[in-house]
Amino acid sequence: MAFQLRPEESVPDGLRRLAKKELSSISKHLNGATRPRDETIHEARKSVKKVRAILEVVDSDHGRGLGKSSKRVQAISRRLSALRDADAMLEILHKLRSHDGHALSARSFARVSRRLSAHKQSVRKAVGRKSVWRDLDQSVRKVRRDVRQWEPAHRQFGVLAAGIRLSHRRGRKAMARARKRQGADDFHEWRKQMKALWYELRLVEGASPRIRQDVIALHRAESWLGDEHNMVVLCG
Repeated sequence: MAFQLRPEESVPDGLRRLAKKELSSISKHLNGATRPRDETIHEARKSVKKVRAILEVVDSDHGRGLGKSSKRVQAISRRLSALRDADAMLEILHKLRSHDGHALSARSFARVSRRLSAHKQSVRKAVGRKSVWRDLDQSVRKVRRDVRQWEPAHRQFGVLAAGIRLSHRRGRKAMARARKRQGADDFHEWRKQMKALWYELRLVEGASPRIRQDVIALHRAESWLGDEHNMVVLCG
């Protein structure tokens, strides 16, 4: 199912439905007792980002009942990010080589690839204990239980309006800083704000072809900035 609200449901009900769905997906991918694969970690991170987008929407609408949900979701995201970054460096290395075969010699590519693989295994080992995944799964379940308490101030589109305006405003400011300073951190912040707006618009993309066009454009742009960020991490 798409990350979209349904026409027949109220916006608050739809947000809670989507949050519970994504949290269940995270639990399924983490599986509590086993060490997740790269693909499952990637899918879990995507679901975490969707839940964070919903939390930000409710918070922007001065919603109630969020409690410790935001802090718990941020902690889950941080734990998964280290694993994803290690995998992303390998991905961007292979993407660089396929895009420009002369960027690295075969010998250099092999050496860098071995070092990145060793780094990835080191990161996985550091967080690879079963207890770590069980703790993460318990945090996810706690947030899922709290979802029913999330209560925005408005009932329909008003729930989303404040968050969309805020993300758009932050994105424009981040874009201006990035264009002026040309710093890696500035481009990364621009991408984060762009992605927040992308998730928020996805909630209502079925309402209008113009919104769908914006969703496609934002996804294309944030993907380019994502490759740029992965290159910065790799070079570092």
